[in-house]
Amino acid sequence: MVRRLFAVLLALVVVLVIIGFMLPASVTVERDRAFDHPPELLYEVLSDLRHFVQWSPWLEGASPDSYRLEGPASGVGATLAWREGADAGASRMWITAVESPRRVEYDLEFGDNDAEGWFLIESDGIGYRVHWGLSMQFGTLDLVGRYVGLMLPGLVGREYDNGLERLDAYLEQAGGQVPELPPDLDAELLDRNADRP
Repeated sequence: MVRRLFAVLLALVVVLVIIGFMLPASVTVERDRAFDHPPELLYEVLSDLRHFVQWSPWLEGASPDSYRLEGPASGVGATLAWREGADAGASRMWITAVESPRRVEYDLEFGDNDAEGWFLIESDGIGYRVHWGLSMQFGTLDLVGRYVGLMLPGLVGREYDNGLERLDAYLEQAGGQVPELPPDLDAELLDRNADRP
């Protein structure tokens, strides 16, 4: 009985490994939403991480001490670092390239995972659409990552839909203008950069 159970478990492991090698070595997730705002306004907000912390679906309700803005506030080099839990390692995103008023690219580090992300602003003939995307590559032997990649479109896609909805509400509250930032945000940014190890 024990030998039969062991044989079944071993066969299951072998099947999972074989399937894992057949799974895609990369995954791309992208969601988009229509906006009734000019591309210059969308670009200014999307390229400034001080705005990102206001509408990001992951930072909703987060205390200011749970994240840190580093470097310039916007454009290439702007960086957001955060810790998802007391036992979790630090994660960060930083802007790597911009193309005004059309595209913002950034890199992500979370745990042992790396990813590339982007915001793309395109005309749809009526208004403009913001595309929010993410791409991850998995190593040849990273079978766990490949299985996780199967779940990413559902998990991340849902958050991106939520985030784009929050971004729309954030812009609407400002009446179609660039939203005003909390007055103490720049002071906090400078203080945190000064205290950075």
